[in-house]
Amino acid sequence: MLSHSIKRSSCYSFNSILRTLLKSGNPEKALHHFVQFRDQGFLPDNYTIPSLLKLLHDLHQPLHYRENIHSFAIKNGYLKDIFVTTGFVEMYFSFGYIASSRQLFDETPIKDVVLWTAMVSGFSHNGSGDLGLNLFSQMLREGVKLNRITLTSVLAACSQLMVPNLGRSVHGFSIRNGIFSSDVVLETAFVDMYAKCRNLTYSTKVFDRMRDRNSVTWNAIITGHANNQFPEPTFRLFREMIYENLREPESSILASLLQVCGGTSDLRHGREIHGYVTRSCRNMNSDMMVENNALIDMYAKAGDLNSAVLLFENVKNKNLVTWTTIISGYGMHGLGIEAVEAFNAMKKPGITPDGVTFIALLSACSHGRLVDEGLQLYTSMQRDYKIEPEMKHFACMVDIYARSGLLDQAFSFIKKMPVEPFEFIWASLLSSCRTYKNVVLGEQAAKNALAFNQYNTGVYILLSQLYADSGQWEDFSKVRLVMKDLGLKPTTAQSWVEVGRKTYVFTVRDNMNPYSEKMYKLLETLTETMHKEGFVAYRSSGCHDITKEEKEGNLCGHTEKLALAFVLIKSEGHQGVIRIGKNLRVCKDCHVFFKFISKIKDCDIILKDPNRYHHFKRGNCTCRDLW
Repeated sequence: MLSHSIKRSSCYSFNSILRTLLKSGNPEKALHHFVQFRDQGFLPDNYTIPSLLKLLHDLHQPLHYRENIHSFAIKNGYLKDIFVTTGFVEMYFSFGYIASSRQLFDETPIKDVVLWTAMVSGFSHNGSGDLGLNLFSQMLREGVKLNRITLTSVLAACSQLMVPNLGRSVHGFSIRNGIFSSDVVLETAFVDMYAKCRNLTYSTKVFDRMRDRNSVTWNAIITGHANNQFPEPTFRLFREMIYENLREPESSILASLLQVCGGTSDLRHGREIHGYVTRSCRNMNSDMMVENNALIDMYAKAGDLNSAVLLFENVKNKNLVTWTTIISGYGMHGLGIEAVEAFNAMKKPGITPDGVTFIALLSACSHGRLVDEGLQLYTSMQRDYKIEPEMKHFACMVDIYARSGLLDQAFSFIKKMPVEPFEFIWASLLSSCRTYKNVVLGEQAAKNALAFNQYNTGVYILLSQLYADSGQWEDFSKVRLVMKDLGLKPTTAQSWVEVGRKTYVFTVRDNMNPYSEKMYKLLETLTETMHKEGFVAYRSSGCHDITKEEKEGNLCGHTEKLALAFVLIKSEGHQGVIRIGKNLRVCKDCHVFFKFISKIKDCDIILKDPNRYHHFKRGNCTCRDLW
């Protein structure tokens, strides 16, 4: 009895020391302590096993070591302890073994709220939010008393499945049962859930009523606005956080802000954040990989590729994300050769590309019309790096062929794909069919794309433009009639430009700007000048039964032209780089117009549309008239 009592005392002491070492972040010392304990002839008990699982997790040990502990627990009957069972459930979830976790759960006769919560959370983290919510419903039916961690896990599943109504129900339940009150973790989970479900009104209401906010709270509300592309509230919240917290924001917040700047071509705010990073002692020689990569991405997406390249060259310890980001940047600016050269340079220090790197590479080859290089890279990806192509790789290959006019090869590639092509692959082929006026193949591509979604407005628009470019006006009218019957309307065109630290937005035939009269007069004058230089307005995709003068008058109302005219008037001869963004693909007439303006005015113009960047300089464009 005495020896048994001593042994229990020793186990208790050992378990206490082991937990202390793990909590203090010393897994190596904890391992040494365990080896000493084992060498003295002691064996783990049910209190030791959860700590051992954490130890193996902290040391990044493979699954089979943990499975050995599982076998030991079964042999010694320790699975009767629900705390031990919960540890193994979480362990298998961490490796993505959902079935093993479910089996353990089902075999446990008496379950507590911690085990139930571990299951809901595990399903959610493994992309099976629907299973988590089903289990949550079962909890309610069995009368399990919920806690805040349970609700937090349920909210994560709601975010994943985009079911805000259920999230609101959970919100009401937590208030009625007194769980919600002044709990920063749960309140933050609601802020995050509403934001991810695109209900920023509710998200902001919860946020504004919180007494205490931590860095996670601020990250949730800022990234929520950022991901929903609301730039002004995003930056306002960022400034509030700085004033309220008086501490440096987390890297994820800065990355989200920079993502907004890149997505909206907001170079001014992007530069301000870059300056903030520098002033906060995040100099580019330090290992600030997240910030570095986000800044490179922002500059590339905001149209300032030179700054992106300069920043990239100053980053000393480049990782795979750094290289992939600059490769992608080259690609979106039409510099396919530079993208391939960057890839070759990346391989020299031994950095191994992944599937995302090859998507960036193949996309760059498609925009640069590098068919042979793209095919070689696609082959190398599978042969040299054992990367199985996914749908985006297939889409890039179709685009490589199609953009270069090799429509039959593109169609043949689609037919040989080992999986059924997605909608966007057929839409990509249709877009190139329009460029090269291949009506027969374009009709087939449109039919296949619409089989996925008959309400895809973009496909109908492309098909109607193909008919218009080919002079098939009767078919053009039929497509537009189908759109009308389905209640489909084209997306309203918008262009924007920043002048004097203020962003101006223009719509088609915009007359609301105080400078509207001057803008239209300038466009008419420039059109006359270009006529004298041999310019002829491109006629396509519009009404075919109007006069030449009416046609050219309509073309003067295109949003990107209005933005350009506004800049030329406001700049009063300033020859800096003009940066214009547009939410739709630039038309051929405006593309030719911008080339002539860059030549006549001797200015550089960067126009961003959803497809790519167009750099106009001295009468040429980097896209080489194929986009």
